[in-house]
Amino acid sequence: MSYKKYYEQAVQNIFDYSTKDVTSIIAKEHSVVGLMKIFSCMEQLGLDYQNTKIIALSDFTYTKNPSRWNAGFSYGCIISFDSNNPPFIPLDFRPNCCGVILTEFDSFDMDIVSLQKKYYEIVNSYDDIDKKDFNRRNHFLGVYRNEAENKFYCLIHGSFKFVKQQLYSEHNTELLNKTKSLYCINGEIKYLFADAAIDYYNSYRDFEKKTFKYRDIIAKELFPNSKVIFHETHEGFRDINTILLGAYGAFSKFECPIMLAPECDLHLVSIDKPIEISDEKTIYCAPHGGGYAISIAEKVQKIGDVLNNEYILTYPNHSQMLTNNVLDMPFYYRTNTVYEWCERHSFAHIEKTLIPIINLKV
Repeated sequence: MSYKKYYEQAVQNIFDYSTKDVTSIIAKEHSVVGLMKIFSCMEQLGLDYQNTKIIALSDFTYTKNPSRWNAGFSYGCIISFDSNNPPFIPLDFRPNCCGVILTEFDSFDMDIVSLQKKYYEIVNSYDDIDKKDFNRRNHFLGVYRNEAENKFYCLIHGSFKFVKQQLYSEHNTELLNKTKSLYCINGEIKYLFADAAIDYYNSYRDFEKKTFKYRDIIAKELFPNSKVIFHETHEGFRDINTILLGAYGAFSKFECPIMLAPECDLHLVSIDKPIEISDEKTIYCAPHGGGYAISIAEKVQKIGDVLNNEYILTYPNHSQMLTNNVLDMPFYYRTNTVYEWCERHSFAHIEKTLIPIINLKV
């Protein structure tokens, strides 16, 4: 099968606002192949794929979910499909309604152990919440302070096990029966099309509302006098044609927190400038965090065919590693994504800086 036309279109269809470090270079190479597979699938279905695009944000990276990564999806990006096509959803991006709620309150006098105890009392009182829901991957609960205004903030980042049980096809027999698959380039793509895609999207929206409800409950029961200043999803859908893969996206200006490492300040930023995806579509967007980055490596070279997934990493002492398993490499969280988005690309500006006090990952 010839894939030159898919490759050329995929390279053209990635809007690259990444940090251009070793990890984002690998993520871009991976996304090119992922887009090629999607293009092949769409063409076999008689769909126009030329306006299927990726916006790579400043936390562009690999995903720690092997199924998502192996299917060709990188993280820290937005995928946009042409709304002139019938609805088409590639299921392997694995939407789980992960998001963030940020609340503001006037006083805080709990120590870290007392906060943990109160948190456990809350989550254990709801049958739908798994006690470990906020201990998975980089999910957490944090308390912050804005010294200039003497205000306190609680940020809760994560989703819930009940979402995956319904939205992941391997857990849901009814969904699995509706799922189609095609061989595309170098692997299979699982997808939903037309009415099946619409049904899935509507189901997703119901579960998204449920995740909003439970994050709001936890935040309000922890701090009863708090007010919500931000609550959005960054892993799921903005609309049926817009996929959020570790990113915030909206069709008007908004403010959001950008999460970095636990010891770093939390910046609340205002998104000022949109990105033009096409003549008909612009979107305001922001990274949701720092993103994983492979430790120490200074250079990367992909070897072999474009579809190959092997890389040579070069380190400061000029030693090299050849790997096809970046997911298990030593990593750190980037701390420059706010600077990249606000200063380098001028998509946003910092409204407030919040200082970390407590982080719970329990």
